[in-house]
Amino acid sequence: MTQQDYLLLKKAERWASILGRLPGVQAIFLSGSIACGRAKRSSDIDLLIVARAGQIWTARFYVFLILKLCGQLAKPHNHKHKICPNHFITDHSLQIQEHDAYSAYLFSHNIPLHDPYNLWPIFVELNEEWIQRYGEKFEDSPDKLFGPPREKRNIERSLSEGVFRNLQMWKIKKNPEYNTPGASILMNQYELRFHPKPKSKTWKK
Repeated sequence: MTQQDYLLLKKAERWASILGRLPGVQAIFLSGSIACGRAKRSSDIDLLIVARAGQIWTARFYVFLILKLCGQLAKPHNHKHKICPNHFITDHSLQIQEHDAYSAYLFSHNIPLHDPYNLWPIFVELNEEWIQRYGEKFEDSPDKLFGPPREKRNIERSLSEGVFRNLQMWKIKKNPEYNTPGASILMNQYELRFHPKPKSKTWKK
């Protein structure tokens, strides 16, 4: 690990600790080039956010708000060493919906940074089969990482979830890149992913 990788990892850990306290946030995993050990000088810090079921839009609202207020939200024109919360899933739907070689490589290298509810073992268990079909694997099995998975809790929807959803969907759809041909965009109560130019189209291992 280079000094740059170490510093970016430490920054990711600090921000995971901060963002993990926000409403609706249940866990945060490091993703992207840093987790895969392929960071560049211009790399941003990709985070996979696990939200409480029924509060995915609430979690996204507060994560983006805090990062923007602190000047840490990655933008296309300004992303070097910034935080990019580009993917949200819920604790009741931890299996990634998009299955391809790039996703298998990417998610098998994720690193849990903030996981007070022991969700990482469940994430591994639910995604291990399809990831292995693409020749990838998680480095450790769930039982070696954090012990047995926790039991699922009942879904609790915050009163503001609908407001946050409508507000953010309106803003996302106004983004000029929303209608980009071939864009990878998922927006539902279980997973949020906005990749106008998905790397799966051009990625080579």
